[in-house]
Amino acid sequence: MAGAVGRLNGVPIEFLGSKRKLLPFLTEKIGSHVREEGHFVDLFCGTASVASAFRAHGSRVTANDQLELCSTIAEASLLNRGTPDFRELDGAGELRGRDDGDGYDRVLARLNELPPSAGFIQRTYSPASLDESGVARMYLSEENAGRIDSIRRQIEDWEPLLTKGEKALLIVDLIGATSRRSNTAGTYGCYLKQWKPRSLEPLELVRAPSPSRRGSGHAVYRQEAESLLPSLEADVVYADPPYTKRQYAAYYHLLETIVRYDSPAVTGKTGLRPWSEASSAFCYRRKAPGALERLVGRLRTRHFFLSYNSDGQITDAEIREILGPHGRLRVWEIPYQRYKSSARPHRGPLVTERLYHLASA
Repeated sequence: MAGAVGRLNGVPIEFLGSKRKLLPFLTEKIGSHVREEGHFVDLFCGTASVASAFRAHGSRVTANDQLELCSTIAEASLLNRGTPDFRELDGAGELRGRDDGDGYDRVLARLNELPPSAGFIQRTYSPASLDESGVARMYLSEENAGRIDSIRRQIEDWEPLLTKGEKALLIVDLIGATSRRSNTAGTYGCYLKQWKPRSLEPLELVRAPSPSRRGSGHAVYRQEAESLLPSLEADVVYADPPYTKRQYAAYYHLLETIVRYDSPAVTGKTGLRPWSEASSAFCYRRKAPGALERLVGRLRTRHFFLSYNSDGQITDAEIREILGPHGRLRVWEIPYQRYKSSARPHRGPLVTERLYHLASA
Protein backbone atom coordinates (compact mmCIF):
# COMPACT_ATOMS: atom_id res chain seq x y z
CA MET A 1 0.00 0.00 0.00
CA ALA A 2 2.37 2.62 -1.19
CA GLY A 3 1.73 6.22 -2.10
CA ALA A 4 -1.23 6.28 0.23
CA VAL A 5 -2.47 9.85 -0.15
CA GLY A 6 -5.45 9.89 -2.49
CA ARG A 7 -7.89 12.66 -3.27
CA LEU A 8 -11.58 12.61 -2.56
CA ASN A 9 -13.38 15.46 -4.38
CA GLY A 10 -10.24 17.58 -4.11
CA VAL A 11 -9.79 16.82 -0.39
CA PRO A 12 -6.57 15.08 0.71
CA ILE A 13 -7.45 11.75 2.30
CA GLU A 14 -4.99 9.13 3.51
CA PHE A 15 -6.47 6.31 1.47
CA LEU A 16 -4.18 3.32 1.54
CA GLY A 17 -2.93 2.21 -1.85
CA SER A 18 -4.32 5.16 -3.81
CA LYS A 19 -3.34 5.02 -7.48
CA ARG A 20 -4.04 8.67 -8.28
CA LYS A 21 -0.38 9.51 -8.88
CA LEU A 22 0.06 6.40 -11.01
CA LEU A 23 -2.81 7.16 -13.38
CA PRO A 24 -0.62 8.21 -16.35
CA PHE A 25 1.35 4.97 -16.03
CA LEU A 26 -1.77 2.81 -15.65
CA THR A 27 -3.77 4.40 -18.47
CA GLU A 28 -0.80 4.13 -20.83
CA LYS A 29 -0.24 0.42 -20.17
CA ILE A 30 -3.89 -0.63 -19.90
CA GLY A 31 -5.69 1.75 -22.23
CA SER A 32 -4.63 0.17 -25.51
CA HIS A 33 -6.39 -3.07 -24.53
CA VAL A 34 -9.83 -1.46 -24.03
CA ARG A 35 -11.59 -0.98 -27.35
CA GLU A 36 -13.67 2.15 -28.05
CA GLU A 37 -16.62 2.08 -25.60
CA GLY A 38 -15.30 -1.25 -24.34
CA HIS A 39 -15.99 -2.67 -20.89
CA PHE A 40 -13.48 -1.93 -18.10
CA VAL A 41 -13.92 -3.56 -14.68
CA ASP A 42 -12.25 -2.22 -11.52
CA LEU A 43 -12.63 -4.95 -8.88
CA PHE A 44 -11.26 -3.07 -5.83
CA CYS A 45 -12.09 0.49 -6.78
CA GLY A 46 -11.16 2.36 -3.57
CA THR A 47 -11.68 6.08 -4.21
CA ALA A 48 -12.49 5.28 -7.87
CA SER A 49 -9.55 7.20 -9.34
CA VAL A 50 -8.76 4.44 -11.87
CA ALA A 51 -12.43 3.79 -12.67
CA SER A 52 -13.02 7.51 -13.23
CA ALA A 53 -9.95 7.79 -15.47
CA PHE A 54 -11.22 5.02 -17.75
CA ARG A 55 -14.67 6.55 -17.87
CA ALA A 56 -13.03 9.79 -19.02
CA HIS A 57 -11.27 7.77 -21.73
CA GLY A 58 -14.65 6.61 -23.06
CA SER A 59 -14.90 3.12 -21.53
CA ARG A 60 -18.05 1.58 -20.10
CA VAL A 61 -16.97 1.10 -16.49
CA THR A 62 -18.02 -1.34 -13.80
CA ALA A 63 -16.62 -0.55 -10.35
CA ASN A 64 -16.78 -2.72 -7.26
CA ASP A 65 -15.73 -2.51 -3.63
CA GLN A 66 -16.93 -4.22 -0.46
CA LEU A 67 -16.76 -1.00 1.55
CA GLU A 68 -19.87 1.14 1.21
CA LEU A 69 -17.62 4.18 1.54
CA CYS A 70 -15.77 3.21 -1.64
CA SER A 71 -18.75 2.05 -3.67
CA THR A 72 -20.54 5.31 -2.83
CA ILE A 73 -17.55 7.32 -4.06
CA ALA A 74 -17.72 5.29 -7.27
CA GLU A 75 -21.47 5.97 -7.59
CA ALA A 76 -20.88 9.71 -7.26
CA SER A 77 -18.29 9.55 -10.03
CA LEU A 78 -19.89 7.07 -12.42
CA LEU A 79 -23.66 7.49 -12.05
CA ASN A 80 -23.78 11.23 -12.72
CA ARG A 81 -23.41 12.62 -16.25
CA GLY A 82 -21.71 15.88 -15.44
CA THR A 83 -23.02 17.93 -12.52
CA PRO A 84 -26.56 16.86 -11.55
CA ASP A 85 -29.32 19.47 -11.39
CA PHE A 86 -31.31 18.05 -8.44
CA ARG A 87 -34.45 18.69 -10.46
CA GLU A 88 -36.92 16.72 -8.35
CA LEU A 89 -35.64 18.25 -5.12
CA ASP A 90 -36.05 21.71 -6.60
CA GLY A 91 -39.45 20.87 -8.06
CA ALA A 92 -40.71 19.73 -4.66
CA GLY A 93 -39.99 23.19 -3.24
CA GLU A 94 -37.08 22.08 -1.04
CA LEU A 95 -34.89 24.83 -2.51
CA ARG A 96 -37.60 27.51 -2.73
CA GLY A 97 -36.44 31.09 -2.23
CA ARG A 98 -32.89 30.43 -3.41
CA ASP A 99 -31.46 31.87 -6.59
CA ASP A 100 -27.74 31.73 -5.77
CA GLY A 101 -26.25 29.44 -8.42
CA ASP A 102 -27.49 26.22 -9.98
CA GLY A 103 -29.35 23.40 -8.24
CA TYR A 104 -26.15 21.88 -6.86
CA ASP A 105 -25.02 25.20 -5.33
CA ARG A 106 -28.43 25.71 -3.73
CA VAL A 107 -28.49 22.20 -2.26
CA LEU A 108 -25.06 22.72 -0.69
CA ALA A 109 -26.13 26.12 0.68
CA ARG A 110 -29.22 24.55 2.25
CA LEU A 111 -27.17 21.77 3.88
CA ASN A 112 -24.50 24.16 5.13
CA GLU A 113 -27.15 26.22 6.94
CA LEU A 114 -28.39 23.31 9.06
CA PRO A 115 -27.69 23.69 12.79
CA PRO A 116 -25.93 20.89 14.73
CA SER A 117 -28.02 18.12 16.26
CA ALA A 118 -27.29 15.55 18.96
CA GLY A 119 -27.07 12.44 16.81
CA PHE A 120 -24.97 9.28 16.69
CA ILE A 121 -21.78 10.88 15.32
CA GLN A 122 -21.80 13.62 17.96
CA ARG A 123 -22.56 11.18 20.80
CA THR A 124 -19.90 8.71 19.66
CA TYR A 125 -16.99 10.54 18.03
CA SER A 126 -16.79 13.97 19.70
CA PRO A 127 -16.19 15.19 23.28
CA ALA A 128 -19.90 14.47 23.87
CA SER A 129 -18.82 10.80 24.10
CA LEU A 130 -17.21 11.42 27.52
CA ASP A 131 -17.77 8.36 29.73
CA GLU A 132 -17.42 7.57 33.43
CA SER A 133 -13.71 6.85 32.97
CA GLY A 134 -13.14 10.40 31.80
CA VAL A 135 -12.28 9.38 28.23
CA ALA A 136 -13.83 11.21 25.29
CA ARG A 137 -13.19 10.45 21.62
CA MET A 138 -11.69 13.44 19.83
CA TYR A 139 -12.21 12.60 16.17
CA LEU A 140 -14.38 15.68 15.64
CA SER A 141 -15.36 18.80 17.52
CA GLU A 142 -18.78 18.56 19.13
CA GLU A 143 -20.21 21.22 16.81
CA ASN A 144 -18.84 19.66 13.63
CA ALA A 145 -19.98 16.19 14.65
CA GLY A 146 -23.46 17.58 15.27
CA ARG A 147 -23.46 19.22 11.86
CA ILE A 148 -22.53 15.89 10.26
CA ASP A 149 -25.54 14.34 12.02
CA SER A 150 -27.88 17.05 10.73
CA ILE A 151 -26.59 16.97 7.17
CA ARG A 152 -26.59 13.19 6.91
CA ARG A 153 -30.13 12.99 8.27
CA GLN A 154 -31.32 15.61 5.77
CA ILE A 155 -29.78 13.70 2.85
CA GLU A 156 -31.60 10.57 4.00
CA ASP A 157 -34.90 12.47 4.30
CA TRP A 158 -34.44 13.75 0.75
CA GLU A 159 -33.75 10.28 -0.70
CA PRO A 160 -37.14 9.91 -2.50
CA LEU A 161 -36.35 13.11 -4.42
CA LEU A 162 -32.76 12.21 -5.35
CA THR A 163 -31.31 10.00 -8.04
CA LYS A 164 -28.84 7.40 -6.87
CA GLY A 165 -25.99 9.48 -8.27
CA GLU A 166 -27.23 12.68 -6.62
CA LYS A 167 -27.51 11.06 -3.21
CA ALA A 168 -24.05 9.53 -3.56
CA LEU A 169 -22.57 12.89 -4.54
CA LEU A 170 -23.98 14.64 -1.46
CA ILE A 171 -22.74 11.87 0.83
CA VAL A 172 -19.29 12.07 -0.74
CA ASP A 173 -19.32 15.86 -0.29
CA LEU A 174 -20.05 15.25 3.40
CA ILE A 175 -17.21 12.72 3.63
CA GLY A 176 -14.89 15.27 2.06
CA ALA A 177 -15.97 17.90 4.57
CA THR A 178 -15.46 15.41 7.40
CA SER A 179 -11.96 14.61 6.17
CA ARG A 180 -11.03 18.29 6.21
CA ARG A 181 -12.14 18.65 9.84
CA SER A 182 -11.12 15.27 11.29
CA ASN A 183 -8.69 15.37 14.20
CA THR A 184 -6.58 12.48 12.92
CA ALA A 185 -3.19 11.88 11.33
CA GLY A 186 -4.96 10.69 8.18
CA THR A 187 -6.73 7.36 8.66
CA TYR A 188 -9.25 6.64 11.42
CA GLY A 189 -7.46 3.95 13.40
CA CYS A 190 -7.06 6.55 16.16
CA TYR A 191 -7.58 10.23 16.92
CA LEU A 192 -5.09 12.86 18.07
CA LYS A 193 -4.93 13.81 21.75
CA GLN A 194 -4.58 17.51 20.96
CA TRP A 195 -6.84 19.41 18.59
CA LYS A 196 -5.44 20.36 15.20
CA PRO A 197 -6.39 23.99 14.48
CA ARG A 198 -8.05 22.90 11.22
CA SER A 199 -10.29 20.42 13.04
CA LEU A 200 -11.89 23.23 15.07
CA GLU A 201 -12.88 25.28 12.03
CA PRO A 202 -16.56 25.03 10.94
CA LEU A 203 -17.42 22.07 8.75
CA GLU A 204 -18.55 23.08 5.27
CA LEU A 205 -19.59 21.16 2.17
CA VAL A 206 -17.95 22.43 -1.01
CA ARG A 207 -18.79 21.88 -4.64
CA ALA A 208 -17.06 18.87 -6.20
CA PRO A 209 -15.47 18.89 -9.66
CA SER A 210 -17.94 17.92 -12.36
CA PRO A 211 -17.89 14.20 -13.22
CA SER A 212 -17.19 13.19 -16.81
CA ARG A 213 -20.16 13.01 -19.16
CA ARG A 214 -18.57 10.29 -21.31
CA GLY A 215 -19.93 6.81 -21.83
CA SER A 216 -23.08 5.11 -20.61
CA GLY A 217 -24.08 1.88 -18.92
CA HIS A 218 -21.71 2.37 -15.99
CA ALA A 219 -22.43 0.20 -12.95
CA VAL A 220 -21.31 -0.01 -9.35
CA TYR A 221 -21.37 -3.11 -7.13
CA ARG A 222 -20.74 -3.72 -3.46
CA GLN A 223 -19.67 -7.35 -3.42
CA GLU A 224 -16.78 -9.65 -2.66
CA ALA A 225 -14.75 -9.58 -5.87
CA GLU A 226 -14.43 -13.34 -6.21
CA SER A 227 -18.21 -13.84 -6.16
CA LEU A 228 -18.86 -11.00 -8.61
CA LEU A 229 -16.41 -12.07 -11.32
CA PRO A 230 -18.36 -14.96 -12.91
CA SER A 231 -21.16 -12.55 -13.89
CA LEU A 232 -18.86 -10.08 -15.64
CA GLU A 233 -17.38 -10.32 -19.12
CA ALA A 234 -15.05 -7.47 -20.02
CA ASP A 235 -12.28 -6.26 -22.29
CA VAL A 236 -10.13 -5.58 -19.23
CA VAL A 237 -10.41 -6.57 -15.59
CA TYR A 238 -8.19 -4.54 -13.27
CA ALA A 239 -7.46 -5.58 -9.68
CA ASP A 240 -5.80 -3.46 -7.01
CA PRO A 241 -6.36 -5.58 -3.87
CA PRO A 242 -5.07 -4.74 -0.39
CA TYR A 243 -1.34 -5.41 -0.11
CA THR A 244 -0.61 -5.50 3.62
CA LYS A 245 -2.25 -6.43 6.91
CA ARG A 246 -4.09 -3.10 7.21
CA GLN A 247 -7.82 -3.72 6.89
CA TYR A 248 -9.62 -0.86 5.14
CA ALA A 249 -12.85 -1.57 7.01
CA ALA A 250 -11.11 -0.79 10.31
CA TYR A 251 -8.97 2.10 9.08
CA TYR A 252 -11.99 3.99 7.70
CA HIS A 253 -14.68 2.89 10.16
CA LEU A 254 -15.92 6.40 10.99
CA LEU A 255 -16.36 7.37 7.34
CA GLU A 256 -18.05 4.03 6.66
CA THR A 257 -20.53 4.74 9.47
CA ILE A 258 -21.36 8.18 8.06
CA VAL A 259 -22.02 6.62 4.65
CA ARG A 260 -24.12 3.75 6.00
CA TYR A 261 -26.05 5.91 8.49
CA ASP A 262 -26.65 2.84 10.66
CA SER A 263 -25.63 3.68 14.28
CA PRO A 264 -23.67 0.47 14.94
CA ALA A 265 -22.64 -0.89 18.32
CA VAL A 266 -19.05 0.34 18.71
CA THR A 267 -16.19 -0.90 20.89
CA GLY A 268 -12.94 0.32 22.41
CA LYS A 269 -11.29 3.70 22.79
CA THR A 270 -11.64 4.39 19.10
CA GLY A 271 -15.32 3.45 18.80
CA LEU A 272 -14.62 0.82 16.17
CA ARG A 273 -17.67 -0.48 14.34
CA PRO A 274 -18.00 -4.23 13.62
CA TRP A 275 -15.94 -4.81 10.49
CA SER A 276 -15.08 -8.51 10.26
CA GLU A 277 -17.67 -9.13 7.51
CA ALA A 278 -15.74 -6.70 5.30
CA SER A 279 -12.28 -8.10 6.07
CA SER A 280 -10.16 -9.14 3.10
CA ALA A 281 -8.26 -12.39 2.69
CA PHE A 282 -5.65 -10.36 0.79
CA CYS A 283 -4.56 -8.80 4.10
CA TYR A 284 -3.30 -12.13 5.49
CA ARG A 285 -0.02 -13.69 4.40
CA ARG A 286 -1.44 -17.20 4.75
CA LYS A 287 -4.65 -16.48 2.80
CA ALA A 288 -3.59 -13.96 0.14
CA PRO A 289 -2.02 -16.33 -2.43
CA GLY A 290 -5.12 -18.55 -2.41
CA ALA A 291 -7.37 -15.49 -2.78
CA LEU A 292 -5.46 -14.40 -5.88
CA GLU A 293 -5.54 -17.90 -7.33
CA ARG A 294 -9.34 -18.13 -6.88
CA LEU A 295 -9.74 -14.69 -8.43
CA VAL A 296 -7.77 -15.58 -11.53
CA GLY A 297 -9.67 -18.84 -11.89
CA ARG A 298 -12.97 -16.95 -12.27
CA LEU A 299 -11.89 -14.37 -14.86
CA ARG A 300 -13.94 -13.85 -18.03
CA THR A 301 -11.65 -11.48 -19.88
CA ARG A 302 -8.83 -11.47 -22.39
CA HIS A 303 -6.79 -8.99 -20.37
CA PHE A 304 -6.25 -9.04 -16.63
CA PHE A 305 -4.13 -6.38 -14.93
CA LEU A 306 -2.97 -6.61 -11.31
CA SER A 307 -1.40 -3.77 -9.32
CA TYR A 308 0.82 -4.99 -6.51
CA ASN A 309 4.05 -3.96 -4.83
CA SER A 310 7.11 -5.27 -3.05
CA ASP A 311 5.61 -4.64 0.43
CA GLY A 312 2.72 -6.99 -0.32
CA GLN A 313 1.70 -10.23 1.36
CA ILE A 314 2.34 -12.16 -1.87
CA THR A 315 5.86 -12.23 -3.29
CA ASP A 316 6.62 -11.42 -6.90
CA ALA A 317 7.71 -15.03 -7.46
CA GLU A 318 4.39 -16.33 -6.07
CA ILE A 319 2.36 -13.97 -8.25
CA ARG A 320 4.23 -15.06 -11.37
CA GLU A 321 3.67 -18.70 -10.42
CA ILE A 322 -0.07 -18.12 -9.91
CA LEU A 323 -0.63 -16.10 -13.10
CA GLY A 324 1.78 -17.88 -15.43
CA PRO A 325 -0.32 -20.99 -16.26
CA HIS A 326 -3.31 -18.85 -17.31
CA GLY A 327 -1.79 -17.08 -20.32
CA ARG A 328 0.98 -14.77 -21.48
CA LEU A 329 2.43 -12.72 -18.65
CA ARG A 330 4.16 -9.37 -18.79
CA VAL A 331 5.31 -7.24 -15.84
CA TRP A 332 6.25 -3.56 -15.58
CA GLU A 333 8.01 -2.10 -12.53
CA ILE A 334 8.12 1.47 -11.28
CA PRO A 335 9.57 2.97 -8.04
CA TYR A 336 6.95 4.50 -5.79
CA GLN A 337 6.79 6.29 -2.44
CA ARG A 338 6.35 3.95 0.52
CA TYR A 339 3.45 4.73 2.87
CA LYS A 340 5.00 6.80 5.65
CA SER A 341 3.94 4.55 8.55
CA SER A 342 5.94 1.76 6.90
CA ALA A 343 9.00 3.84 6.06
CA ARG A 344 11.33 2.31 8.56
CA PRO A 345 14.91 3.49 7.98
CA HIS A 346 16.22 0.07 7.02
CA ARG A 347 13.57 -0.27 4.33
CA GLY A 348 14.03 3.11 2.66
CA PRO A 349 11.46 5.52 1.26
CA LEU A 350 10.59 3.62 -1.93
CA VAL A 351 8.85 0.40 -2.90
CA THR A 352 8.66 -1.30 -6.27
CA GLU A 353 5.18 -0.97 -7.73
CA ARG A 354 4.40 -3.69 -10.27
CA LEU A 355 1.73 -3.95 -12.92
CA TYR A 356 1.13 -7.52 -14.09
CA HIS A 357 -0.60 -8.09 -17.43
CA LEU A 358 -2.10 -11.50 -18.06
CA ALA A 359 -3.34 -12.01 -21.62
CA SER A 360 -5.39 -15.13 -22.22
CA ALA A 361 -4.05 -17.55 -24.79
